[in-house]
Amino acid sequence: MRTKKLSILLLVAIGCGGSAAYSGGGSDVTATAESSGGESRGADMSAAGPTGYGRAVGADTGGYAESEEMAPAPHQPPAALAPVDSAAAVTTTTTSTVTVETVTEITVAPEPVPFQQQRALLTAASVGDHDRRDNYLDFLGRQSHFGRELGIDPSRRVRFRVVDGRGVPVNDAQVDISIGQGVVAGRTHADGIFDFHPGVLVPGLYGPASARITAGQATRTVAFHVPAHGDGGEVLLRLEGTHTAMPAALDLAFAIDVTGSMEDELRYVNAEVTDIVMRIRQASPETRVRVAATFYRDRTDREVVQQIAFTEDVRAFAGAMAGVRASGGGDYPEDMNAGLSASLGRLHWSTGNAARVLVLIADAPPKLYHDAGYDWRNAMAEASARGIRILPVAASGADRKVEYLFRAMGSVTGAPYVYLTDDSGVGNPHQEADTDRVAVEYFADMLTRLVISDLRGEGMHEPGVFGPYRQ
Repeated sequence: MRTKKLSILLLVAIGCGGSAAYSGGGSDVTATAESSGGESRGADMSAAGPTGYGRAVGADTGGYAESEEMAPAPHQPPAALAPVDSAAAVTTTTTSTVTVETVTEITVAPEPVPFQQQRALLTAASVGDHDRRDNYLDFLGRQSHFGRELGIDPSRRVRFRVVDGRGVPVNDAQVDISIGQGVVAGRTHADGIFDFHPGVLVPGLYGPASARITAGQATRTVAFHVPAHGDGGEVLLRLEGTHTAMPAALDLAFAIDVTGSMEDELRYVNAEVTDIVMRIRQASPETRVRVAATFYRDRTDREVVQQIAFTEDVRAFAGAMAGVRASGGGDYPEDMNAGLSASLGRLHWSTGNAARVLVLIADAPPKLYHDAGYDWRNAMAEASARGIRILPVAASGADRKVEYLFRAMGSVTGAPYVYLTDDSGVGNPHQEADTDRVAVEYFADMLTRLVISDLRGEGMHEPGVFGPYRQ
């Protein structure tokens, strides 16, 4: 299908202009590396890697309760939900030093640092498959051979919408769907929505089913129907006695393919990340914002995975990120599965009333390793269970198979599909999405807009009149 593309850049003015006081919060970042030869989920990443990436030497939670445990294993039901109307319900773990290459320590300045917005460079477009279902189902029909190849069916969906007694969306409500003797777990986002995709999470499940929804002390059980084809409608649940609040924390993590073909995009993403986070902080000063990153290559490379732990110090984060170079690869597929495993299993994500976003930037599909204990299917299920949006971004060189997989990831976890465009002149040619129309934005503006909209309880949507909740 030929894509209609608006010929103007949408200059989104969310939190732009002026200056903002920067508060480091006493948290910094440690970059770690993993040698090639595969990875084991939950393995210790603190030992120094081949290029001198070192270990964290302490922790500072900035007044939040600290968790000593690693993130839950795939498909393990999350811990009991804390009350959703309190900032204290957010549990985070952060490292306290910056160790990059030669173990250089970066100290957070005690005084506010004025922030000046940088000029955006990368351009991108978004496709809101979770909103425009008819358009998405048409795409799935045209590209059905990829669904058969990957063994997933993203066409079936049941949407759960959870609100409190006032009709306000409930963030981080637990949704437990009974399937025989087991349970499929999910969590709502700040817009109160959890989209259940049985054709991805539980292939073969259809017919009558039930779900138990819990938020704080409020619990409801509801019967619903799992469709054999298409959408099963929306299940609206009102939890009386629950008082909600906007997310008290934002975890914004990046998972980036850093093989040689990604050099141009990596350089520009590095240059724009500080601007993105600062504008989010300007727009949501009451929200604690942390950033993290995972960089992955392939097993044939010296360093398969490098990682920067969650931190509030965005300048130190950007400095650590700038020290990572795109290299290696060779063939087309890369070890995306190792990157997703490290992102979801080794980063200490906040729990409770928080917004959680993993921005996945890649130009190649995941390589199949038969001895891998974790793959993109596990990642989609785990992100869905823990309320983490996977925001996929296709870079130059990404083909239609990458688009199919990325659009499934976004749809299952409540995020649009994003792809970089040729309008910026950065990188190799970019494939247009197989959709009816898109609008081109600066990538920094787009990511800022999507995250701010999420924090406001409005979800993530296409820009302007394309989105159902925007005027």
